[in-house]
Amino acid sequence: MRFLKLPATLAALLLGFSTFAQTPAVPSLPEKSFEQFWQAFRDHYAFFPLKQVDWDAAYRTYRPRITAQTPQDSLVQVFGRMVAPLHDGHITISQGETILFKGESRRNSFKQNFKAVQPEFWRVAYAQLQKAGFGPVKGMGPDFKGKQPLYVSRSGNLGYLHLTRNFADISGAMGTDAQEKKDQRRLEKLFSQALKQLSGCQVLLLDIRDDGGGHSGVELAGHFATERVLTSYKALRQPGGYDQFAEPQPVYVTPAAGPRFTGPVILLTSDQTASAAEDLTLALTTLPQVTQVGTATKGMLSDMYSVHLPNGLDVTLSNQRYTTPAGQLLEDSGVQPDVVVENTLAGLEEQHDPVLAKALELALETTKRATPAR
Repeated sequence: MRFLKLPATLAALLLGFSTFAQTPAVPSLPEKSFEQFWQAFRDHYAFFPLKQVDWDAAYRTYRPRITAQTPQDSLVQVFGRMVAPLHDGHITISQGETILFKGESRRNSFKQNFKAVQPEFWRVAYAQLQKAGFGPVKGMGPDFKGKQPLYVSRSGNLGYLHLTRNFADISGAMGTDAQEKKDQRRLEKLFSQALKQLSGCQVLLLDIRDDGGGHSGVELAGHFATERVLTSYKALRQPGGYDQFAEPQPVYVTPAAGPRFTGPVILLTSDQTASAAEDLTLALTTLPQVTQVGTATKGMLSDMYSVHLPNGLDVTLSNQRYTTPAGQLLEDSGVQPDVVVENTLAGLEEQHDPVLAKALELALETTKRATPAR
């Protein structure tokens, strides 16, 4: 075969045209941000099969809508529509300290029912404690959104400890690693102080019905352990497939160095008990002296994987899969109680907390056969 030889100048012009025609256009900032958002979930999100969401189809649907002219607020709306079907409370989109989108789990009845009447809910609960012979409930630690992290009361050999969150200051949950470590020490100190106030109690009611998480769940459970116990396994999502995970790693609860309560514990939970509070629940329910009362926890256990997008947005997502030692997946189902009792608005209107009432009943029954805690 023979090739036609072109003049050098014409060949150069054609070569230049060919190179220009084959060079892809540089993606705009909105387009780059979209691509990195989608890829972060593609490579790290843990629950596409469980949630029955086709992430590739989401790309085909929404990518053509993003251009160089797409404004930031419209991009956030697209991101929100893409991830809302996942019903995952660990998915957030934020700019600076402003949260622009937060996912919400399907299991959310406690928060929905009582969010607008939280002060009244806890006023009724605390009044019910006092009717049962408990002293005034006293708060401990810094205020955040009208609540302190811990509230303590006792009635003779019965103790009550309400843990409202798994952090002391908000910087411990939303700040840097150094801030979280500092907050872990502060929360640990507060928790130890609370247990010291309840020293001598035979039975403890530990109320975490409104605890949305933070950190240190397994560590706090160590204040109730007498030996090292396997609580769960967690596996980290890996790139390469929507069901691709690293080897599951065991999680153990070990006895804490600080004060410990090793007598019977009645643990009160709801579907607002989430994240690190579920770590605490899962660890406690592996201990033989713990009875869980209420409803199942939220089923939102994964740590939050963080991504910073080119347009300045920050995104978090769930990238871990938690299972029981027997292999049961806990996402969306939560930790199931031993005794099922549910709070209702009707009960609140009647000035009655049925979950607390059942917990007190079990605690009184337990004191008849319990030995003093060490």
